Amino acid sequence: MATVDKAAIAWSIAIVAAGTAFAGYGSQLQESGGPTFMAPSPMVPPAMEEPKKVDPFAEEAPKVMGPKTVEVSMPVGTSTPGCEVTNECYLPASVSISVGDTVVWNNVDTAAHTVTSGNPSDGPDGVFDSSLVMAGKSFEFTFNEAGSYEYFCMVHPWMIGTVQVS
Repeated sequence: MATVDKAAIAWSIAIVAAGTAFAGYGSQLQESGGPTFMAPSPMVPPAMEEPKKVDPFAEEAPKVMGPKTVEVSMPVGTSTPGCEVTNECYLPASVSISVGDTVVWNNVDTAAHTVTSGNPSDGPDGVFDSSLVMAGKSFEFTFNEAGSYEYFCMVHPWMIGTVQVS
C-alpha cells in the first residue's frame, strides 16, 4: 500500500467542505432571487446629517399647550371715577382665553376692590366673587366653561371688565 499523506487528505476534506458550503449558499441565492450587493455607506455622525427640508407654504400644525395664566391689574387711581372713560379700570379690560385657563387680578391700587362676575346694572351673577382684594393682593379664577363673563368692582361700580372663554 502506498503511503498516505495525511496533510493531503485533510486539505482535500477542507476543499470538499468549502465546496459543499458554497453549493448550499448558491442554492439559497437562487431561491431568493440572487445576491444583493450594497455599496458600503460611510458613517455619518448625527450632527453631520442633512437638515430636514421645510416647506414654507405648508400649514403649521397647531401647537398643543397646557393651561395658561393671564394677569389683569387694578391700577392706581381706579378708586376715583375717570378710568371708565378710557376703559382702563382693569388692565386689560377684556381678555380672551381658552377653557381651563386662569385669570389673576392683581390689585396695585391703594384702595380695596372686588372682582365680581356680573355687571353693575344687574348685580352679581354668582359665577365668581373675590370679596375684598386689599392693596397688594390678588384674586384668581380658573374658567372651566366657554362663554363671555362680565365682571365689575362692587365698591367702585364704574370698574368693569370682560373675560371671553373659548
